[in-house]
Amino acid sequence: MINTAREQEVVIMPANKKKIPPSTTQNASGDRNISIGGDVVDSVVIAGDRNKVNIIQKFFNIFKSDAETVDQRNRRIMLGHVENFWVKGILEKSLYGAALLDLGIKEDPDALSYPWAIKREANKETIPAGTSMLEIFQEIGMGRSLLILGAPGSGKTIMLLELTRQLIEHAREDVTEPIPVVFNLSSWTENLTLAEWLARELNVIYTIPKKVASTWVKENKMLLLLDGLDQVKQESLEKCVDAINQFRKVNGLTSMAVCSRIQDYAELKSRLSFNGAIEIQPLTSKQVTDYFNRFGNQLAGVRQILEKDNVLREIAETPLFLSIMTLAYRYKESKDILVSENLDIQRKHLLDTYIKRMFERPERSKNQHFNKQDILYWLSWLAKTMIEENQDQFYLEKIQPDWLNHNKKLKWLYWSTVALIFGLSSALIGAVLGGSSVGLSLNLKGALIGGFLGGFVLCTDSIRMFDKLKWTGYALFRLGLTIYVFFIEILSVPHVLSNNMYGGLFGGMIGGQLYVLVRHLETQEIDQEIKPGERFKKMAKIFLAMLILGGLIGGITFGFLETLIVSPTFGLSFGVSFGLMVGLGVGLYFTGASVIKNLILRTILHTNNQLPLKLLSFLDYCTDLIFLRRVGGGYIFVHRLLMEHFAAMYKED
Repeated sequence: MINTAREQEVVIMPANKKKIPPSTTQNASGDRNISIGGDVVDSVVIAGDRNKVNIIQKFFNIFKSDAETVDQRNRRIMLGHVENFWVKGILEKSLYGAALLDLGIKEDPDALSYPWAIKREANKETIPAGTSMLEIFQEIGMGRSLLILGAPGSGKTIMLLELTRQLIEHAREDVTEPIPVVFNLSSWTENLTLAEWLARELNVIYTIPKKVASTWVKENKMLLLLDGLDQVKQESLEKCVDAINQFRKVNGLTSMAVCSRIQDYAELKSRLSFNGAIEIQPLTSKQVTDYFNRFGNQLAGVRQILEKDNVLREIAETPLFLSIMTLAYRYKESKDILVSENLDIQRKHLLDTYIKRMFERPERSKNQHFNKQDILYWLSWLAKTMIEENQDQFYLEKIQPDWLNHNKKLKWLYWSTVALIFGLSSALIGAVLGGSSVGLSLNLKGALIGGFLGGFVLCTDSIRMFDKLKWTGYALFRLGLTIYVFFIEILSVPHVLSNNMYGGLFGGMIGGQLYVLVRHLETQEIDQEIKPGERFKKMAKIFLAMLILGGLIGGITFGFLETLIVSPTFGLSFGVSFGLMVGLGVGLYFTGASVIKNLILRTILHTNNQLPLKLLSFLDYCTDLIFLRRVGGGYIFVHRLLMEHFAAMYKED
């Protein structure tokens, strides 16, 4: 009960401001009960008259900020990444086009394992036309999980990405919804749990900081959309299913959907412990006929073959091949179309014809300088290597030394070249620092040997690329501490520097501070779409910037130090040479090593005729040929089946 001699109000202030009108009621004893009224902000309860409340409320509002929080920014960036890559880059540019008709979908409970052997009977009828993937997914309920099965080219991935598009819209409308993120399971390996793999993929593919990635996985911040279960290495497929089931036991509130080819999944002994499974049905004969009729006489030849070739008709019931037929067999007479009862031969002929017709298209780029045979050879090698390395996306910056594992001679050539370049760099620094002919000789030998050893260590590391560097608060603190200690010591007790022991300790302390400073620079992704090759250019610019910045800091610091200890002349020469060493070391540590190794690796692949030197021009031309599709800063084959077809074409030269 609140004393009403002077009218008072109780105001509660939480984050979402909700106006609650004040009201008064009178109880049986005649006392007035005053309900809560005012603004709800920050869960702080304040009692007082209206004027005082307004003053206090304004005080709290001073500290309120409408600025975007870090979590909100990360969420917005991630939704944008997923939408730009998977929805705009793949779904909206799909080869299927108009061929992705109203696909039939049926429930398939036999594909799952259920606790206590309880299984819901499937409806034998096809899910009503017009039912969205979001409706199918949401019907499952909290912690939902859905398995999407279908034949190769049936539209599994497209259905998954259509679900992704709808979930992104839903997540933007409701901030409490998890972030839908698409992953391709082809890169999963047995030595990682699914949670560890998800965190790694967030860092590598989406450039999400490692700490944020681990938090998102642990705290169920994401809705997982896993494509390509059948693309996992055959010997690891059963264990991948077990890893997904184990993840579900630990993270049962994380919703997910998984895609797989139905035949590959049917051959597994293990089954996913999911809430629901659907199977995409082939197109009906009427759908195929109606689709071909849209093109009039352009596809008259293939329509005639379909009437007598059951195998080709079966292939046409798959949306992907139906689309490819419209490109490969347009204006083809029936006599020029293969008739075969072998499904594999028919598919191979169709894809070969498609590739041939793409080279004949007048719409392709005229500014190409590549031989057709070279293009086919390079694409076949690229497809084979990407499958072997479990990659479905190609980035110029993410070519790794592992791509040379199939050829020991090229591997040793890469190692030797990296070691030679870094050995010569060390020898150059040693030559600059050598004060006499004897010192020059010793420095050259020692630096060359050390450089070679360091080069062999560097060549075994993966090539790491990022967008930009960011100073952490701890790094800035160490920088300030370093400058403070340096000038205090120099200005207050310069005589101690003449003592070798004190000078060495002081130099070691400064060097240690600079090392810690360098170690606490963080890499960071940029909040925008990256163009092909742009990340490599940024890395090269960062290398030059760090070379100059490190050289200036190291040269000025230690040049000034040696000027006080020895002489101005020696200080100047020592500062220049030492600055060169520091700048080169810092630049190589951050980006230079990765830039140089990437260039060496691409040059070796070019000299062995496995990729062209003008790699981006080649990839763009293949995009014009509709073999590849450019998505953000990378390239993908227009479909997994086409990539497998190119890989089968590869022959060692």
